[in-house]
Amino acid sequence: MPLSLRPLRLLLLCGAVSATAAAQDVACDAGDVEVAQLSFTGNRAFASSVLANGVVTTPSTWARRTLRMFGTRRCLDRGEFPRDVVRLLIWYRNHGYTGVAVDTVVTPLGPGRVAVRFAITEGAPVRIDSLRFVGLGGVADSALIVAALPLREGRAFDKYAMEATRDTVQRRLRDNGYPAAVVFVGYDARAAERRASLTYTIVPGVRTRLGAVQVEMAPREVGVAVHSTPEAVRAVADLEPGALWRQRDLERAKRALYATQAFALVAIEPDTQRRSADSTLGVTLRATEGPQRSARTGAGWGSLDCFRVSGEMVDYNLRGSASRLELRGRMSKIGIGRPLGGAEGLCPQARDDIFSRDLNYYVGSTLALRPLGAALWSPALTLFSEKRSEFNAFLRDTRGGAALTLASAGRAATRQLSYNVEYGSTFALPALFCAVFNACTDTDQRALERRQRLAVLGGAWSWQRTDNPGDPHRGFVLRTDLRHGSRFIGADPSLQFTRGTVDVATYRAVGTDVVLAARARAGVVWGRRDLLAIAEGAYVPPQERLYGGGPNTVRGYRQNELGPAVYIPTAFDTVDASGAVVRNADLGDPARTYYLRADATQVRQRTVPTGGNAVILGNIEARLKSPVLSQFLQWTVFADGGQVLDRGVRAVAGASQFRVTPGIGVRVASFIGFLRVDVAYNGYARNAGAAYFDTPVAQGGQLLCVSPGNTRRVQAVVSTGSAGAQRVLVQDAGPCPATFAPPAPTGLLRRLTLNLNLGQAF
Repeated sequence: MPLSLRPLRLLLLCGAVSATAAAQDVACDAGDVEVAQLSFTGNRAFASSVLANGVVTTPSTWARRTLRMFGTRRCLDRGEFPRDVVRLLIWYRNHGYTGVAVDTVVTPLGPGRVAVRFAITEGAPVRIDSLRFVGLGGVADSALIVAALPLREGRAFDKYAMEATRDTVQRRLRDNGYPAAVVFVGYDARAAERRASLTYTIVPGVRTRLGAVQVEMAPREVGVAVHSTPEAVRAVADLEPGALWRQRDLERAKRALYATQAFALVAIEPDTQRRSADSTLGVTLRATEGPQRSARTGAGWGSLDCFRVSGEMVDYNLRGSASRLELRGRMSKIGIGRPLGGAEGLCPQARDDIFSRDLNYYVGSTLALRPLGAALWSPALTLFSEKRSEFNAFLRDTRGGAALTLASAGRAATRQLSYNVEYGSTFALPALFCAVFNACTDTDQRALERRQRLAVLGGAWSWQRTDNPGDPHRGFVLRTDLRHGSRFIGADPSLQFTRGTVDVATYRAVGTDVVLAARARAGVVWGRRDLLAIAEGAYVPPQERLYGGGPNTVRGYRQNELGPAVYIPTAFDTVDASGAVVRNADLGDPARTYYLRADATQVRQRTVPTGGNAVILGNIEARLKSPVLSQFLQWTVFADGGQVLDRGVRAVAGASQFRVTPGIGVRVASFIGFLRVDVAYNGYARNAGAAYFDTPVAQGGQLLCVSPGNTRRVQAVVSTGSAGAQRVLVQDAGPCPATFAPPAPTGLLRRLTLNLNLGQAF
């Protein structure tokens, strides 16, 4: 069958017309008429927004059409307007609608303004009744080569899909040992019958294996020595002679070399002039080095940090091995912190900070080795020591820490293994522990204050098969994460836990304007002996607990506020032993007993999430292309649900525990991705929890239990400190009961939660 050049001519013509369309100026000159409306009728196969992107005729912006005062005014180009008809005809015919007809209707809307309508009669498409592949005899895995292609029998004869099918088959062959594979396409279109027959003629060539890999190095400039060794470059590229030829392996090798940041230019070319008789084909790898080292220093003064210095040095190609070494250090509180004090008068604000008495510092090094093994695992080791404080808030003293990671990224799957260990402690006033670290209970605060080793071994794996990572229309994503801490890997005996989560999302396009997306997430934290609860005496750090709520989980709740929490009311009552409210009580009288009680119906409160050991979340949403400004706007209707619990996983299945919050949202396209605004409705009462009142730092920064019904006696005592003698409240030790239940918000607006974020929710 002779090969037809008609598809190529049509594609070239369409490209030329499209290029002309992109170059036109629809700005308005004297005597031009403004395009106030642009519409398409009769189009069923393609959305109006798709067709509008392919024509020159463009309406004025929404603001200009609506307000008549702002926005951009666009006018009808009388020269390009007839060509828009040709553009639409070519578009439809190349998609199989050879009988299409396009008419135009221009309706005056007033002085200098018109409405433009393209009336389209699509007709029935030409459909493929025969699709053949010739030349696959003897080709390995031939069934996989032609599986799930853009073109199939019974579908419309789409010339764009025809070319995509040719490219897909050719690519699969070159990834399966046939580097010289070429695919030709011919067709016989019978317009009268609305039928077409296609034949793909495949010339696979000889199945080939990878031969010798020659490395040619070039310095970044003339006269500069080359640092990298050919052996190091080969190790990073990981091209194994004798392996089946796969084009994707050559591309992966280039990405791996660029990822080291040691090379400015990488090219891999087949040695076609030296093809071996034994069906092997060598390659030449040419690498041009980039800058091999960088260094940066800095110094300054701040009212809180006093004098500070910092430095950084990076070797991108350590001893020519394509490994990277980073050395970083910084120091602050110089002049006021021990042992480099003596300049307190220059930093008066820092002088009043109880956590600025010691020098703050960070010293650390990171060694990122070149990728190893067939799976291209990239190892990195970081060692560090740090002392860091925030003004009148906290001091974190980490005597030593280490982080080891092994990461491997493929086209669809990424894997990471990690081990983190640090030995240190955190100091803060009780009220600031709660405000800064979300550690409000005595147990959490004592654990942070105790100098101990926290060691965590983790593994994460994700598999993504979507058509667009940022805004998927079809496919799925699967992620799993497992983290473990125990004395067997170096942690203190009290820090023993295992956490596992799994997250799966799926996407499906319905037509051209709607995408249905769904996501489910489940996780559990368990102890040494009991899968359903944390072991007795074991402590799970807040960062290792499970949370829900926020713009990417359950949007009816603010960040992490779905599930267990404690509350910080803004006021409390003083009551006596009988429970009666006592005004102006003398808390310094040792003969009287007083308690502090919050009134949930009269006070506002801040919520502090404490996390749980079991979570189940689900999301479903419809993403709708906007009928106006469709290239910029997308609307969403969604429903999120789930719960976070601080007990066994059996309780998660209870329907009464599940919270569902529906909502709507809008996405606005920008150069940094979608700007997302979601509004969700939440009609549920908040969970009951412990309530605390945090006193100001000047008054001791205490955290006082004010839960209704608590029996922790409170007294006022005189305390002498740097600020002189002052009365501070002291409360008896003991548990703070979880009896504070904030009332459900009243009124529609109070039940709505607004979320602002970047990108899709999942």
